[in-house]
Amino acid sequence: MTVMEAARILGASIQEDPRFAAYQDAQAIVANDEQVKELSDNLQTLQDQFNAEAVKEQPDEKLLNDLQEQGSAMYQTIYQTPAMTRMMDAKEGMDAMMNEVMNFLYLVIGGADPKTVEVTPETMQQMQAEMMQMQQ
Repeated sequence: MTVMEAARILGASIQEDPRFAAYQDAQAIVANDEQVKELSDNLQTLQDQFNAEAVKEQPDEKLLNDLQEQGSAMYQTIYQTPAMTRMMDAKEGMDAMMNEVMNFLYLVIGGADPKTVEVTPETMQQMQAEMMQMQQ
């Protein structure tokens, strides 16, 4: 089996993982959520107003600051919606899975036995220490 064949199997396994399904479902919910759409449209309007003002020869700094503050508040509001909160939670699950996979690969590339190595804080510290020694 080639490395790419193994990578395809890994990719298929990732897509079969419940964390992947949860993330896909959450993204679909966000894409169809009316509250998120409305807030995103409002944020885009604020960004357009900001950009239009910023390119003027004499931009109104107070207006720019106000638009920036409104945009930041709108952005926070979007991320506090139930749909977006669900997506961010699902993304954390995906990120954790991908970090574990990447750490495993780093350990194996560093010489660890792929059949027995476990991704633990201790093995990661050991790998980091070995990498630091190699750089010196």
